[in-house]
Amino acid sequence: MKVRCPYCGAEYDAPEGLQYSVCPYCGTVLKQGQTYEKVYMFKPSLDKTAAFRRALSLRPWASPSDLDSSASLTSAELHYIPLYLYYVYFEPLKELATYATAPAMEKPPFYIPKDYRFPARWRTPFKPGLERTAVFHGPQLDPEAAWAAVSGRYEREARNYAAVFKKPISDMSSFEGLVYYPFWRLRYAYGGREYEAVVDAAEGDVTYMEYPVSRAGRRISAAAAASIVLGAAFLGLIGAAFSPAASAGIHGNPRLLDLAAAAGVAGGGVAGLVGAARLLAFAVERKAIYRADRDVELV
Repeated sequence: MKVRCPYCGAEYDAPEGLQYSVCPYCGTVLKQGQTYEKVYMFKPSLDKTAAFRRALSLRPWASPSDLDSSASLTSAELHYIPLYLYYVYFEPLKELATYATAPAMEKPPFYIPKDYRFPARWRTPFKPGLERTAVFHGPQLDPEAAWAAVSGRYEREARNYAAVFKKPISDMSSFEGLVYYPFWRLRYAYGGREYEAVVDAAEGDVTYMEYPVSRAGRRISAAAAASIVLGAAFLGLIGAAFSPAASAGIHGNPRLLDLAAAAGVAGGGVAGLVGAARLLAFAVERKAIYRADRDVELV
């Protein structure tokens, strides 16, 4: 449906059925056609230059040693992701009362770890048009659904605490509003190719980063993989030397000893090859991806 922003006058498309619509130009939030008042934001603590330096200082496995000096920033977009804000309170545990946030988007526009811990403190009231150069994203979930996805850990903590004092508890948590949280989406060039990175603009954490795999990194990966394979083969040989077949060979059947040794070397080599597979992949690939909640992946 078409919506006209009452603050900046821009017209934009908003999905049907959502409780809130967000102007992509100035961030004004509408609820059922009326300006929504309970809106907050986190101000960026990093500008695009500082965010880019933070990404390059990550130095993930097998990245070039000159990445921080040779890479150049080609574009930077400041994105505001919507969160819902809740006051978390379980009666009668006033000492555990706190504020919490939950992502209001099911599919963010870029990679954010699934269980990323967004803060609730240090938010400030939002003023429409405060960041006209940023990209604002509207909620995709309703507040109840978003809370259901994160409330379990708070309830478990409250119940464990209450069990010590043998107190019954009741959930009195309430929805408090919408919060915008900033991320920098960066693109940079290195060696004639372009890569992407995502940096938490408030806390400074790098959540996602594409990067080139250096020649030195590929050589080190290949050497490490070879060492693992040879080491595993040697261990297989040692194991074979003390096997029942080896004992039989010592007592008059050298053929069995040779077969046991060959099987040990082969088995150890195969086991080592499986363990070294990731390093071997680094030895041939030229691009890798770092994600904050996963191991480095190759593309």
